[in-house]
Amino acid sequence: MTANVLAICAAYVVIALLLLSMGLTARIVWWLKAASIVMTSVFFVEAFFATKSLLGWPGTGQLPPKFQLLWTRVVEPDPKVGERGAVYLWVEEVDENNVPSGLPRSYRLPYSRPLSDRVSKARDEIMSGNPQEGSAEDLTAEESAAEAKAAANLPNGNTTDIGAAKIEMTEALRNAQHVEFRPMTGPLLPPKQ
Repeated sequence: MTANVLAICAAYVVIALLLLSMGLTARIVWWLKAASIVMTSVFFVEAFFATKSLLGWPGTGQLPPKFQLLWTRVVEPDPKVGERGAVYLWVEEVDENNVPSGLPRSYRLPYSRPLSDRVSKARDEIMSGNPQEGSAEDLTAEESAAEAKAAANLPNGNTTDIGAAKIEMTEALRNAQHVEFRPMTGPLLPPKQ
Protein backbone atom coordinates (compact mmCIF):
# COMPACT_ATOMS: atom_id res chain seq x y z
CA MET A 1 0.00 0.00 0.00
CA THR A 2 2.88 2.38 0.71
CA ALA A 3 4.16 1.87 -2.84
CA ASN A 4 0.75 2.93 -4.18
CA VAL A 5 0.78 6.12 -2.11
CA LEU A 6 4.32 6.93 -3.25
CA ALA A 7 3.32 6.31 -6.89
CA ILE A 8 0.34 8.65 -6.53
CA CYS A 9 2.57 11.31 -4.97
CA ALA A 10 5.17 10.91 -7.72
CA ALA A 11 2.45 11.36 -10.35
CA TYR A 12 1.32 14.57 -8.66
CA VAL A 13 4.90 15.85 -8.58
CA VAL A 14 5.34 15.17 -12.31
CA ILE A 15 2.07 16.92 -13.16
CA ALA A 16 2.95 19.85 -10.87
CA LEU A 17 6.39 20.23 -12.48
CA LEU A 18 4.88 20.11 -15.96
CA LEU A 19 2.26 22.72 -15.05
CA LEU A 20 4.80 24.97 -13.37
CA SER A 21 7.29 24.78 -16.25
CA MET A 22 4.57 25.69 -18.75
CA GLY A 23 3.37 28.51 -16.51
CA LEU A 24 6.84 30.02 -16.08
CA THR A 25 7.36 30.36 -19.83
CA ALA A 26 3.89 31.81 -20.50
CA ARG A 27 3.39 35.55 -20.96
CA ILE A 28 1.28 36.13 -17.87
CA VAL A 29 1.68 38.74 -15.14
CA TRP A 30 4.13 37.65 -12.43
CA TRP A 31 1.61 37.64 -9.56
CA LEU A 32 -0.64 35.19 -11.44
CA LYS A 33 2.35 32.87 -11.98
CA ALA A 34 3.24 33.11 -8.29
CA ALA A 35 -0.35 32.35 -7.28
CA SER A 36 -0.43 29.27 -9.54
CA ILE A 37 2.86 28.02 -8.05
CA VAL A 38 1.52 28.42 -4.50
CA MET A 39 -1.83 26.80 -5.37
CA THR A 40 -0.14 23.84 -7.07
CA SER A 41 2.17 23.33 -4.10
CA VAL A 42 -0.73 23.50 -1.63
CA PHE A 43 -2.70 21.02 -3.73
CA PHE A 44 0.24 18.61 -3.77
CA VAL A 45 0.60 18.74 0.02
CA GLU A 46 -3.17 18.33 0.48
CA ALA A 47 -3.22 15.31 -1.87
CA PHE A 48 -0.37 13.74 0.07
CA PHE A 49 -2.19 14.03 3.40
CA ALA A 50 -5.52 12.96 1.86
CA THR A 51 -3.93 9.62 0.92
CA LYS A 52 -3.10 9.02 4.59
CA SER A 53 -6.34 7.04 4.96
CA LEU A 54 -5.03 4.58 2.37
CA LEU A 55 -2.27 3.60 4.79
CA GLY A 56 -4.69 2.27 7.40
CA TRP A 57 -4.60 5.15 9.89
CA PRO A 58 -7.69 5.29 12.09
CA GLY A 59 -10.46 7.52 10.86
CA THR A 60 -11.54 10.47 12.97
CA GLY A 61 -14.98 10.83 11.40
CA GLN A 62 -18.35 9.77 12.74
CA LEU A 63 -18.92 6.16 13.74
CA PRO A 64 -21.71 4.27 11.96
CA PRO A 65 -25.00 4.47 13.91
CA LYS A 66 -24.94 0.70 14.55
CA PHE A 67 -21.88 -1.55 14.43
CA GLN A 68 -20.24 -4.72 15.72
CA LEU A 69 -17.27 -4.00 17.97
CA LEU A 70 -14.33 -6.18 16.95
CA TRP A 71 -11.58 -4.83 19.24
CA THR A 72 -10.50 -1.79 21.23
CA ARG A 73 -7.47 -0.01 22.60
CA VAL A 74 -7.49 2.78 25.18
CA VAL A 75 -4.56 5.20 25.39
CA GLU A 76 -4.70 7.12 28.66
CA PRO A 77 -3.87 10.86 28.68
CA ASP A 78 -0.26 11.62 29.63
CA PRO A 79 0.00 15.04 31.31
CA LYS A 80 3.81 14.90 31.30
CA VAL A 81 3.98 15.23 27.52
CA GLY A 82 0.59 16.90 26.99
CA GLU A 83 -0.96 13.84 25.29
CA ARG A 84 -4.76 14.01 25.32
CA GLY A 85 -5.29 10.28 25.04
CA ALA A 86 -7.53 8.40 22.64
CA VAL A 87 -9.89 5.47 22.36
CA TYR A 88 -9.35 3.29 19.29
CA LEU A 89 -12.22 1.12 18.05
CA TRP A 90 -12.13 -1.50 15.31
CA VAL A 91 -15.71 -1.82 14.11
CA GLU A 92 -17.79 -3.35 11.34
CA GLU A 93 -21.01 -1.63 10.31
CA VAL A 94 -24.24 -3.59 10.86
CA ASP A 95 -27.26 -3.28 8.54
CA GLU A 96 -30.95 -3.15 9.51
CA ASN A 97 -31.07 -6.98 9.71
CA ASN A 98 -28.19 -7.07 12.22
CA VAL A 99 -25.80 -8.54 9.66
CA PRO A 100 -22.29 -7.07 9.31
CA SER A 101 -22.44 -5.28 5.98
CA GLY A 102 -19.02 -3.77 5.43
CA LEU A 103 -15.32 -4.09 5.89
CA PRO A 104 -13.79 -3.53 9.34
CA ARG A 105 -12.63 0.03 9.94
CA SER A 106 -10.56 1.65 12.66
CA TYR A 107 -11.75 4.83 14.42
CA ARG A 108 -10.01 7.19 16.83
CA LEU A 109 -12.22 8.86 19.44
CA PRO A 110 -11.17 11.50 21.97
CA TYR A 111 -10.45 10.04 25.40
CA SER A 112 -12.95 10.37 28.21
CA ARG A 113 -13.13 8.37 31.42
CA PRO A 114 -16.76 7.19 30.91
CA LEU A 115 -16.03 6.09 27.33
CA SER A 116 -12.85 4.35 28.48
CA ASP A 117 -14.81 2.41 31.11
CA ARG A 118 -17.51 1.36 28.64
CA VAL A 119 -14.92 0.30 26.06
CA SER A 120 -12.93 -1.70 28.62
CA LYS A 121 -16.07 -3.58 29.72
CA ALA A 122 -16.98 -4.31 26.10
CA ARG A 123 -13.45 -5.58 25.40
CA ASP A 124 -13.65 -7.87 28.45
CA GLU A 125 -16.94 -9.27 27.12
CA ILE A 126 -15.35 -9.91 23.72
CA MET A 127 -12.48 -11.71 25.42
CA SER A 128 -15.06 -13.85 27.25
CA GLY A 129 -16.53 -14.90 23.90
CA ASN A 130 -19.54 -12.58 23.88
CA PRO A 131 -19.67 -10.46 20.70
CA GLN A 132 -20.54 -6.82 21.33
CA GLU A 133 -22.80 -4.51 19.37
CA GLY A 134 -22.38 -0.77 19.54
CA SER A 135 -24.46 2.27 18.75
CA ALA A 136 -23.26 5.82 18.24
CA GLU A 137 -25.38 8.94 18.58
CA ASP A 138 -24.41 12.58 18.23
CA LEU A 139 -24.15 14.42 21.54
CA THR A 140 -26.08 17.59 22.25
CA ALA A 141 -24.09 20.58 23.52
CA GLU A 142 -25.09 19.86 27.14
CA GLU A 143 -24.16 16.16 26.91
CA SER A 144 -20.83 17.08 25.29
CA ALA A 145 -20.00 19.50 28.12
CA ALA A 146 -20.97 16.91 30.76
CA GLU A 147 -18.79 14.27 29.04
CA ALA A 148 -15.87 16.69 28.95
CA LYS A 149 -16.21 17.48 32.67
CA ALA A 150 -16.38 13.78 33.50
CA ALA A 151 -13.28 13.17 31.38
CA ALA A 152 -11.07 15.26 33.63
CA ASN A 153 -13.01 14.77 36.88
CA LEU A 154 -12.82 18.51 37.53
CA PRO A 155 -15.54 21.17 37.54
CA ASN A 156 -13.95 23.19 34.73
CA GLY A 157 -12.85 20.24 32.54
CA ASN A 158 -9.08 20.80 32.93
CA THR A 159 -6.36 18.84 34.66
CA THR A 160 -4.42 20.93 37.14
CA ASP A 161 -1.89 18.63 38.80
CA ILE A 162 1.10 20.53 40.10
CA GLY A 163 4.05 20.05 37.76
CA ALA A 164 1.91 18.43 35.06
CA ALA A 165 1.02 19.79 31.66
CA LYS A 166 -2.44 21.27 31.26
CA ILE A 167 -4.70 19.24 28.99
CA GLU A 168 -7.88 20.85 27.69
CA MET A 169 -10.45 18.06 27.34
CA THR A 170 -13.50 20.17 26.54
CA GLU A 171 -12.30 21.05 23.03
CA ALA A 172 -11.37 17.46 22.23
CA LEU A 173 -14.85 16.21 23.12
CA ARG A 174 -16.85 18.99 21.50
CA ASN A 175 -17.76 16.91 18.39
CA ALA A 176 -17.80 13.52 20.11
CA GLN A 177 -20.50 10.90 19.80
CA HIS A 178 -22.16 9.02 22.63
CA VAL A 179 -21.20 5.36 22.22
CA GLU A 180 -22.94 2.48 24.00
CA PHE A 181 -22.23 -1.26 23.89
CA ARG A 182 -24.46 -4.30 24.51
CA PRO A 183 -24.36 -8.01 23.67
CA MET A 184 -24.67 -8.68 19.94
CA THR A 185 -28.14 -9.82 18.92
CA GLY A 186 -28.62 -12.43 16.22
CA PRO A 187 -29.51 -11.51 12.66
CA LEU A 188 -33.15 -10.81 11.84
CA LEU A 189 -34.41 -13.64 9.65
CA PRO A 190 -37.41 -13.50 7.33
CA PRO A 191 -40.58 -15.17 8.65
CA LYS A 192 -40.93 -18.87 7.84
CA GLN A 193 -43.90 -20.04 5.85
